[in-house]
Amino acid sequence: MRPMLMNHLKFFQALSLFAVSLLVGCSGGATDTPELSQVTGKITMDGAPLTKASITFQPVSGSSSVGMTDETGEYVLAYNRNTNGAVPGKHTVRISKRGEAGSPNDTEDQVPVQFNRDSKLTAEVKPGENTINFDLDSKAK
Repeated sequence: MRPMLMNHLKFFQALSLFAVSLLVGCSGGATDTPELSQVTGKITMDGAPLTKASITFQPVSGSSSVGMTDETGEYVLAYNRNTNGAVPGKHTVRISKRGEAGSPNDTEDQVPVQFNRDSKLTAEVKPGENTINFDLDSKAK
């Protein structure tokens, strides 16, 4: 190879190595995870389990935690992909469920807006283990 091309390749290799080291250095590690509390619960709507619904706990400050209900309406909150829990404190809670894929209402939220987009739901996550249930009324205003 010509010397000029070799210099360019070495430069790009060094630049790539530098970029990768920056990405690795900036990615959060285990020490970036705050103290968390375990949160589980059950969501019902009109007395029946709300299945395949997403739930989000958004704290006053910090990252939110999310969960998905199973066939019994039960959920477990996850702070990130590898860690369950939520930061202790007051949270705004949003619950959402889309219609079945391919159905006429597959893009509509099946949960009233006061429980998701315009949520009035709140929850206090205390240190330790928490069981926080929600019984939603589809006709509530």
